[in-house]
Amino acid sequence: MDKYYNQIKNSPVFYGMSDDELQGLLECFNARVRKYEEGEMIIRQGDMIKNIYLILKGAVNIEKDTYWGRRMIISQLAENNNIALAFVASKNVESNIDAIAVEDSELLILNYEKCTSMCQNACTRHKVLINNLFEILSKENIELIQKIENISQKTIREKLLTYLSNEAKKNRSNSFEIPFNRQDLADYLNIDRSAMSFELSKLQKEGIIAYNKNKFVLSRQV
Repeated sequence: MDKYYNQIKNSPVFYGMSDDELQGLLECFNARVRKYEEGEMIIRQGDMIKNIYLILKGAVNIEKDTYWGRRMIISQLAENNNIALAFVASKNVESNIDAIAVEDSELLILNYEKCTSMCQNACTRHKVLINNLFEILSKENIELIQKIENISQKTIREKLLTYLSNEAKKNRSNSFEIPFNRQDLADYLNIDRSAMSFELSKLQKEGIIAYNKNKFVLSRQV
C-alpha cells in the first residue's frame, strides 16, 4: 500500500485530510490492496456490496447483461474512481451490475460500515470522509444523466455525435481519446457495432470527425 500512498491521499475519497488523519482512517477501516487480473470479476449481479473499492491501477468496466445475454456497458472507470458506491450506500440492496477488470488492476478496499460509523471521539476525519462520499455520489449522478442523454438520441448518428460532443467538452478540446474500443463503444451506446462503424466512416468522409482507433478530432462543421 505504501507505493500508492500519495495517490490514495490525493483521491476524491480522502481529499482534504492530513497525513495523520489518513493513516488513522486506513487503519480504522482495515484497508487493504487487492490485485485483479484482466477479465476477473470484482462484483457480480446479485452481490450484497459491503466495501468501497478505489481503483489504484488499471481500469474496470461496469456492465449489465440482459436476460438473453446481451452485454451493456454502463461505464468504464479508470484510476482514482470508485466502484458501485451507490449500492454500498443503499443498505440491503443487491447489485444489479457486474464490475470487471478490463486490464490487470489493483484496488484499495475499505469496509463501508466502518467508513460511515462515527468513532467515539467524533473525529473530524470521519466528517470529511462522509462529505467527500456525498460529493462523489453527486458526480456519479451527473455522469449518469450524461449517459442517459447519449443513449436517448433517436439515431446512431445522433448518439455518436452527442457522445463525442460530451467527451470534447469533458476534455476541453476538440481532440481527445475515448476509453473504449469499437465493440465497447457499441455496447456503451447500446447500438450495433457494424452500423456504428458505418456511421463513423460516413461522418469522417463528411469531414465532421477524424479518428484513428480511439483518438478523435471534431470539426466545427455538423
